[in-house]
Amino acid sequence: MARGRRSGEMTKSERERRLEERNRLLEYQLDFLRAELLHLVHEREKNVYSAAWLIFRPLRRLEAALVDAVTPLLRRVSRERAAPAIEAGLVEPPATRETRKPKRLLVDVTATARRDAGTGIQRVVKKITQALYRDSELPIPVIAVRCEGGRLFTCEAFVAALVGGTAGADREIEIEPGDRFFMLSDSWNAFEEFQPVFATIRDGGGAIVTCIFDLIPVLYPHACHEVTPPRYAAWLRRALVESDAFLAISRTVAEELADFVKETGLPHRPNLSIGWFHCGSDIADGAPAAPRPQIAAAAAGGAMFLCVGTVEPRKGHRVALAAFEALWREGRDIRLVFVGRRGWFEEALSTEIRGHGEFGRRLFWFDDIGDAELAFLYDSSAAALVPSYAEGFGLPIAEAARRGRPVICSDIPVFREVGGAGALYFHVNDPAALAERIGAFLDGRAEADPSAVSRVSWAEAAHRVAQVIATEDWNAELP
Repeated sequence: MARGRRSGEMTKSERERRLEERNRLLEYQLDFLRAELLHLVHEREKNVYSAAWLIFRPLRRLEAALVDAVTPLLRRVSRERAAPAIEAGLVEPPATRETRKPKRLLVDVTATARRDAGTGIQRVVKKITQALYRDSELPIPVIAVRCEGGRLFTCEAFVAALVGGTAGADREIEIEPGDRFFMLSDSWNAFEEFQPVFATIRDGGGAIVTCIFDLIPVLYPHACHEVTPPRYAAWLRRALVESDAFLAISRTVAEELADFVKETGLPHRPNLSIGWFHCGSDIADGAPAAPRPQIAAAAAGGAMFLCVGTVEPRKGHRVALAAFEALWREGRDIRLVFVGRRGWFEEALSTEIRGHGEFGRRLFWFDDIGDAELAFLYDSSAAALVPSYAEGFGLPIAEAARRGRPVICSDIPVFREVGGAGALYFHVNDPAALAERIGAFLDGRAEADPSAVSRVSWAEAAHRVAQVIATEDWNAELP
């Protein structure tokens, strides 16, 4: 691969700041786990409250004592394990061959074409593929492909569903010298299936480029379901030795990948190239469709703040709710609207939201919102809230800005990258800081400028993907 521009090394103070921040985030996550455990204790109390209560009462006390006792221990252990670690030396890179000039861009959509579960990654896969096929000025021909039995086939029906037209029968694709194979779709569970493809691509002087969406499972494993970190770690080890380049969905993720590989010493292909692009936003311009009555009711009344994202630990819904409880106590007549499906391990928060005294009055949660109603809520909001502590990009920031709405978000590197000077920031995982920021915004003491936020379209995002791969315009290279 062509040599690219090297990113600057982090200073010692920056590394210490990141480590301190990671330790604090782990402590926050442990507090969250404690809340979930206490919720389970409460549910158990309800289940055993019967004639046998006197038998189970000591058990309740024991459970509560265990929760209080284990929290300090977990905090100490998490501090000791804050630095990410993946066993190195398990896989060695294949032999390096001279690469040829890029000829075609074969875009892998295997997992999404097989089963579209509507995940965020699959949304990116579909939007990038759609935009690539609609772009008549790409620097390289593009073909969407799927892998079956170690062979590549076109995805006629998949592409037709995205761009229109009649779908013919899928046909096998013969790999040609110089082809670039772009692993756009997630391949965590079927990486071995691609081995014959990788070998043929490499034998022909081609290259394998892998899209990486984030490093959350290895940087913040406690923010994920327990099965995710080991599965992701195994995939990353293999991807590093098979990929000639990685293309991240943000500059921050690209830098995190480079730093992670250097810190862990994981094997990787020589002269591994790393680049990045920004995801697009497809919240359409113009007036949105009329919403359902309950959606319209949520937007009526006091200033409404919108928080979009799956309800899961790292998204910060608990921080937002705590901030609004403080603002309500101050007498602020404002509304908080959550939009997103319930994710994993949020039983306590789900119960707290739906049982809250303000639920249905000034607190709302919708898990079945379409694009038209989402556009309505963005337009009706005073500002969008994005309180996550770990992300790969931060799509709600771009979506809100595209609708001309202000954004208040956590002060984390990727949000600074996307929000720039146009967003308002608060100290991550700090409800008091968020409440203060919202109050300043409402009083006119703090202003946001949506026009200064990154608002890339999917067409622009896809064109950059093709441009980086075709011209080998990488931002960093690892020896």
